[in-house]
Amino acid sequence: MDFLTIHKLLPREPNLLLSLLDLSEMGKKHIGFYYIKKLDNNQHLILPSAGEVIHVVKGCLLQQMSSAEQKTVVTAIWRESDFIFRNVFQDDDYEYVALGRVELVIYDANVVLQEISKQPFFADLLIDILKKQEQQFFLYSNMLTKSSEERVTDILKRLSERGPEGYYIPKIINYKLLAKCCQVTPRTAKMKLEKLEKSNEIIRVKKEKILLY
Repeated sequence: MDFLTIHKLLPREPNLLLSLLDLSEMGKKHIGFYYIKKLDNNQHLILPSAGEVIHVVKGCLLQQMSSAEQKTVVTAIWRESDFIFRNVFQDDDYEYVALGRVELVIYDANVVLQEISKQPFFADLLIDILKKQEQQFFLYSNMLTKSSEERVTDILKRLSERGPEGYYIPKIINYKLLAKCCQVTPRTAKMKLEKLEKSNEIIRVKKEKILLY
C-alpha cells in the first residue's frame, strides 16, 4: 500500500489528533500543558500571543477579522471536534467568538507538537491540518461567487442541526450574524431571511424555525 492509501485508512473519529494525543500519553509526561475554557454566547476568546492548539469540544466558534473599514467578517466556522492551530504555522490575527455556549480545551502547541512529532503518523496529521485549512478557505472563497440568497441558505445549513424535516435553526442566529458570516449587508440578510419564510422554505414548528430540505 502506498502512503496516501494508508493515510485514508487512519482512524479519524472524532479526530486524528485526538487519536495521536492518546497514543502519546502526554498526561503522564507533562503537567499543565492544557486547560478547559468555557464561553458564553458572543464571548470573545482571549489568549496570549504564544502558540496554542484549540480543540472545540462543544458548540461552535466563529473565526473573524475586521477590515480597514471596521467591517467584521467571519472567515471560518469551527465545529465540534475541530482543532485550530493558532500562531503555530503562521501568525494568527483572527478573533474567535463563541456562537452559543462553547467548551474548548486549549493546549500548549509546543508541547503537543514535540510529543506528536514522535508518532509515526505525524506527517498524516500535517496533511489533515492543511486540508482542513484549505477546506475552510475554499468554503468562503467559493461562497463569494454565489448569490446573497445562496450564501444565507448555505450558512444557515452550516450553523443549524439536521433533523427529520430539515435544518433546525438555533434561536441565537439572526440577520446581523448572517450578514457577518455571509459578507452581505444586514439589510440584505434580513430581506433574504424574510423571503425564505414567505416562500415557506423556513417554517415554524412549536416555536422552532426549520429550513426545509
